[in-house]
Amino acid sequence: MFMEHLDVLLRNGRVNVMKIDKVTVEGFKNIKKAKLVFDNILALVSLNSYGKSNLIGAINFGIDFIRNDQEIKKHMMSWTKGVSLNKEMASKDYSIELEMTTTIEEKKYKAVYGYQFRWLRDDNTGARIVGEWLKVKLDEKNQKYNNYIVRTEDKAFYRTSETGRCNNNSNLESNELIINKLKAYDFLYYSEIIKKINNLNMYIERHLDASLSYRSDLFIRTDTEVLQIGSNVNIPKVIFHLKNQFPDKYELLKNSFMLLFPNITDIVVEKSERKNSITATIPEDIPLRVDNQLYLLYIVDTNINQPLNFESISDGAKRVFLVLTSILLADINGYSLIAIEEPENSIHPSLLQRYLRVLSQFIVDCKVIITSHSPYVIQYLDPHNVYIGLPHSNGIAEFSRIRQSTQKAIINDANSLGMSTGDYIFELLSGSVEDLESLKHYLEEDKYE
Repeated sequence: MFMEHLDVLLRNGRVNVMKIDKVTVEGFKNIKKAKLVFDNILALVSLNSYGKSNLIGAINFGIDFIRNDQEIKKHMMSWTKGVSLNKEMASKDYSIELEMTTTIEEKKYKAVYGYQFRWLRDDNTGARIVGEWLKVKLDEKNQKYNNYIVRTEDKAFYRTSETGRCNNNSNLESNELIINKLKAYDFLYYSEIIKKINNLNMYIERHLDASLSYRSDLFIRTDTEVLQIGSNVNIPKVIFHLKNQFPDKYELLKNSFMLLFPNITDIVVEKSERKNSITATIPEDIPLRVDNQLYLLYIVDTNINQPLNFESISDGAKRVFLVLTSILLADINGYSLIAIEEPENSIHPSLLQRYLRVLSQFIVDCKVIITSHSPYVIQYLDPHNVYIGLPHSNGIAEFSRIRQSTQKAIINDANSLGMSTGDYIFELLSGSVEDLESLKHYLEEDKYE
């Protein structure tokens, strides 16, 4: 019964964000080119040290690039750790394209936005944007995309009227995006789409050890909001404010967690003054202050005769609660994408299936990517939403998803060998050249050059 009400609860008080339907990224570290199509949750699965983190890093880099100012953009285009050192990708430009859906005044629109830049080179011809594009259409039958931004290395144009062409010239610096410049043009009839693209955001959840997120911090930053998602989040404090500001989402979080851990019957959060308040003087130019409030988070467990502090529960349970909280914070703050690295970490396989089910129910607009090297993830997700990283002798990471037409075949072939689908795929991944060729038959063809 509870799972049936998840969607209703999640939609209360939602921020109308850009929903990312597809992303294509290339020219970053060992990612030559990759395309991901989103349902609600997808998984990148491969052997260790393949390129899963590089791919989500490439997407995060591209979205972060849009939001940053020109000076930071210049530094990002000169970031040596992002440039590929692979012989087959030498001098390859970075590019990203996002296919998105959004609703404005009860009308649904499809938008395709992307850009391309040249990495800094030894001859100083790089660190410059060489392409940018925006196409928009009504999400209705027989509608065609219209160009709203067209840019090459030398010229840049944007559209000013619904009936006109994309031919209004824009003078830009080599480290300036048109999408940023148009943010100030409120008179444009597509200004809401421009603003939403400028506000795109992504978060990567990397807390394989969640323990630090439950400890009380004496010093807190003054330049962040309490319900802002981030790597230094203090979970007890967040939960206290979540309960007061978004009670429906708090109940959703609590009930979901108790659904995963049936022995837990309640979650209690409290705030109190520190016994020995500190009145330290901190310089005004340092974004920190002393926090004399103490936030405590407890569980009530049927097997324990007193409330238990969250710091004392298992590492897996702490991580699950942190991830669920992060997704709700992403939802509250209007994030379009969240990546979770290795959600199976410290979690028993029997719990992972329920955990992934709850995650999929949590997701409405904020799409989720998970990275994993666990066969159980393949077993518990829709096979078409699983992207497999095939080993390559050239060091390039390529991800292909299981074709819909071969889903039954791969399940039947695994069953005939007495194996789960996940174990069968990992057996092929770590096997011979012939095994890898067999695996390719189940996957979508690589159409990238």
